[in-house]
Amino acid sequence: MIVKNHLDELLKTVNESKQIDIRFKDWNRVIKWEVEGKNYFWVTNKNGIANSNPKKADIVLKCNANTVKRLASKDLPFFIAIWATGDVKFEGSFSDAFRMGYIFLNDNRKRKVVFLSHCFLNTNTRFPGGCAYEGATTPLIKLLLESGVGIIQMPCPEYQCLGLEKYKYGELVHDELRSCFRELALDVVEQIEDYLEFGFEIKGIIGMNPSPSCGVEITKGKGTMLGTDRDTSEKKDSGLFIEELKKLLDERNIQKVKVFGVRRILPGEDGIEERLNLINEKIK
Repeated sequence: MIVKNHLDELLKTVNESKQIDIRFKDWNRVIKWEVEGKNYFWVTNKNGIANSNPKKADIVLKCNANTVKRLASKDLPFFIAIWATGDVKFEGSFSDAFRMGYIFLNDNRKRKVVFLSHCFLNTNTRFPGGCAYEGATTPLIKLLLESGVGIIQMPCPEYQCLGLEKYKYGELVHDELRSCFRELALDVVEQIEDYLEFGFEIKGIIGMNPSPSCGVEITKGKGTMLGTDRDTSEKKDSGLFIEELKKLLDERNIQKVKVFGVRRILPGEDGIEERLNLINEKIK
């Protein structure tokens, strides 16, 4: 009965997880434990794991009683026991074994992320002299790191579609450039869908005002980039990449993700504190 008690402790650990509905979605398996000549059966369903009568097993786990005890007491992480130390031998697919390892892992992540315009993290894609920071917009990145959110760097559409020095600026015809930007935006939206499906909270998509590509509330030079006009004044509009991103979010019916911008910092400019306070309020 001691082994059975320890296995029940493991079951309790799994079934108390906040990610049950995600981790066990469409995953129905029979698991057999072979422990020192005795067999114990589990079945998985959308509600987690339950004890079961003997059935044909999809996964077989073999170990000794002391290993079960160590697993139950969390002295030995299940993932390590399967994939590193070999204390638990398994028969079945690698995919199922990997998935089993995941369901026992402690999760210290806040499971909150932001999607951030590329050049906030890498100013080297900006135009020469167009940024006050050598490598990254340090105050903004520091704020995000200290808030505990994960930072997902979006692609730089101008680099991807126009080149590092943007030599194709104004040369690609309107539809070609928009199509290129839309393709990059689609990759971002598909990542957003993945994070939402697995229960993550997306605190926002942060663009850079007044970029012709990544501006959110303000943009400038979008017409010159598209080759349609020579107006470089600031306008209340979104840049081309953010425009395509918003369209795709609407098409995919993703309504609960906020899209907002923070104004870039140019050499000699003040006002960084006000901009950081705005971001801090939005990602709380």
